[in-house]
Amino acid sequence: MEEQTTGSSVLVIDPQASGVIDPFVQELTLTFSREIISIAITGSCLTGDYTHGKSDINSVLVLENMEPTCLDKLASLRRRYGKKRLRAPLTMTREYIERSLDVFPIEFLDIKLIHKTVYGNDLFSDLSINKSMLRLQCERDLKAKLIHLHQGYISCSGGGRGLRSLLLEAYPGFFPLFRAMLSIVRINTPPSILKEDVLSDIELNFGISMTPLREIRAFSLKRSFGFDWSVAKDVFKQVYQVTHELSLTMDRLSP
Repeated sequence: MEEQTTGSSVLVIDPQASGVIDPFVQELTLTFSREIISIAITGSCLTGDYTHGKSDINSVLVLENMEPTCLDKLASLRRRYGKKRLRAPLTMTREYIERSLDVFPIEFLDIKLIHKTVYGNDLFSDLSINKSMLRLQCERDLKAKLIHLHQGYISCSGGGRGLRSLLLEAYPGFFPLFRAMLSIVRINTPPSILKEDVLSDIELNFGISMTPLREIRAFSLKRSFGFDWSVAKDVFKQVYQVTHELSLTMDRLSP
């Protein structure tokens, strides 16, 4: 497949992921035939953060019209590809994209930054994202994360095993947020793509240590039987504090 450049980064689909994606794309084009406008691959299989068999493969399917029958067709494909970590594609129309940029600016920004069109027209590279709407969603999502974290803490009674799972689940969702925050404060410089670069850029631009986020990444690399469960509680408290500080920062950026 051809390389696609976004900002200063060259995006290439992971070769192992391609073995799953290529037949899936062929089936989509046959299943939806003339209804299909575009298929784009998104997420970690383009960024070097992909681990075959563990990382999800994400995509966006754009159709001329969304009919209820489309869901049945996608459900059939999902049954065949779900075990290969290929998630059901985000499915939308061109009109939906145009009318939703102000509602989901973070999500569309991340697709704009990290996508590769594998069929049809590229509908995402030239999206215009309103920074005011982006800042508002950043603040809202950070505050929602705080609620999710303290509810999760209560649900698992502060136990190490539960906190480890809570933090591993929350970890990926920080990065679209962080890229959005960087796009707000950095003029004419696109956000970084690789997770470690994103963390370093947040530290540089916001002066808040991302060590707790790096600790979560370390969790995922350790087997549970060799894990010090007492560490999870300390990391949780640090992640909670970092999230709180970032939410205050976004609030201060309010015009």
